[in-house]
Amino acid sequence: MQRSRERNTETEAEIAADADDETASSGGRLSGVRRRVGRLFSLRGFLLALATVVVGVVAGGAVGGIVPFMGTVGRVVGVVAATFLLGLVRSRRQYLEVGVAGAAVAAVLAVTQVFSGVFLPIGVEWLQQYGLALGAIGAGSGAVASLLGYYFGRDLRAGLTKSI
Repeated sequence: MQRSRERNTETEAEIAADADDETASSGGRLSGVRRRVGRLFSLRGFLLALATVVVGVVAGGAVGGIVPFMGTVGRVVGVVAATFLLGLVRSRRQYLEVGVAGAAVAAVLAVTQVFSGVFLPIGVEWLQQYGLALGAIGAGSGAVASLLGYYFGRDLRAGLTKSI
């Protein structure tokens, strides 16, 4: 019985020493979590996707400003086109980053568009009543548009680089 206790203490001591070595060599307690999250979500990829989506919104908005009645549709088409190009150029799969970037930009645009056509107190009242719904609809449409564009861009890239 005492031998099993000694083995348990040795095992516990070995586990603690291994954990200390792993913590010291990898940079802290949360380094394992950082490694796992780093595999799922890349900050650099997110920032690139965010910049691409913003460029697509601006370009689509410029086209929407030239062609009547194409403001919002032009922005959505701009997001799809920009993320299509991103998917065509990038070799790594980054659907999460592109979807989050598209959702964030579209949600911010949907909420701020309330102030573009109405008087400030009315806009504030509308945001109090419908702000969450506007943000959710904007985020959903932005995520769908950016993911569709990115998917088709990656699909074309796979077709172009595949050997026959």
